[in-house]
Amino acid sequence: MSGRVVVTGIGLVSPAGIGIDQTWRTLRTDPPHAELVEVPAARLEDRKFRLFAVPSYRIGDITETFVAGPQLEREGIDDQRDIKHLIAATGLAIADAGLRAAPALDLREVGLVVADEHPGVESLARILYAAVAGAPEQPQDYDEVAAQIFALNTFLAPYTVARAHGIGGECAFVNSACASGLTAIDNAASQVRAGRTPVAIAAASDDPFSAGKYRWFADQHLYAGDGVIRPFAGAGSSGTVFGDGGAALVLEDEAHAERRGARIYGRYLGAGFTQDGWRVNAPNPKLGNQARSIRRALHEAGRDAADVDVLVPHGTGISVIDRYEVRTIGDLWPDPAVQPVCVPLKPYVGHNLGGSSLVESALLLKAMCEGCVPPGWGPQAIRLAVKTTAAFGGFYGSIVVEAT
Repeated sequence: MSGRVVVTGIGLVSPAGIGIDQTWRTLRTDPPHAELVEVPAARLEDRKFRLFAVPSYRIGDITETFVAGPQLEREGIDDQRDIKHLIAATGLAIADAGLRAAPALDLREVGLVVADEHPGVESLARILYAAVAGAPEQPQDYDEVAAQIFALNTFLAPYTVARAHGIGGECAFVNSACASGLTAIDNAASQVRAGRTPVAIAAASDDPFSAGKYRWFADQHLYAGDGVIRPFAGAGSSGTVFGDGGAALVLEDEAHAERRGARIYGRYLGAGFTQDGWRVNAPNPKLGNQARSIRRALHEAGRDAADVDVLVPHGTGISVIDRYEVRTIGDLWPDPAVQPVCVPLKPYVGHNLGGSSLVESALLLKAMCEGCVPPGWGPQAIRLAVKTTAAFGGFYGSIVVEAT
């Protein structure tokens, strides 16, 4: 194997559509808007809020699976929104990369890394909300509650995805808040670089239909009630807005991909991760750990900051994080005239929390191939790009990708 890693497949389930191509077309012609949704909650004021929602779909209608779609439905996959998106996105990525059609490739040898902030939590939360509110749909026996508590085991997320697709290689779960998707990408790439497998899949999602998470954000004035994310707008920023969905990338040894004639979206060059250990909901302004994560990623990639054409920031619309990211950009690129083009993507698909950085990495790779970026969609050469995140809990992550 070559030791070089490329991306050969993208699977995306987003508010703009099912699949990377439909999502891209919709973003260019008729981008989605946050809609008012109603979720189970213990208090009336937490039941309705705006978020970017994925169009309704059935797994069996959009992707091939090892375990048939109707069987997954009988097992209750539609009650596990994030897991459903993980299975769908992984299947779409497998199809996009042509893995099932590759004669010398066995999915039992393919690796898998899954990222999700809180798998199983929302199913349990709905039971607890019903009990607190005294609703008639509350559980009638202990067994239902016990089953939902067992479902909180995070190993069940990668197990369920691997089982659905017949994936049998090295399998792992990661959670580093909004940096989770980047952690998953780098862990999958590490499997390939180390020669343990020629192909590994990174998948990430989160379930934003959460009254509890909404209340946590709203109580701290971090949620935009009007459903509009305005990153880097100063006083005009009023918070973030949740985004439904999930994404998966197929990472493959470059020589292996070339031998089978695979399409290549871009080359994965490296990553950098750091941690504040300070506060849950704000970055430490004294440490500059996001800049340090970008420097680490560029160092691993063997590139300089001056080489970067496009930067996809975290861009949440949360003022304290936006201001921190502005300082990060100024630290790395002091001269505004030579700063990379900054492309926040959450205004178009919302904030998918633990899945957000992988969703946005997928969109960045598509933009690299298409040679254009929002908001103007004019021509934009992207030879080298960085995706970075400044997550809650002090988790920072950055990856570097280049065109091939």
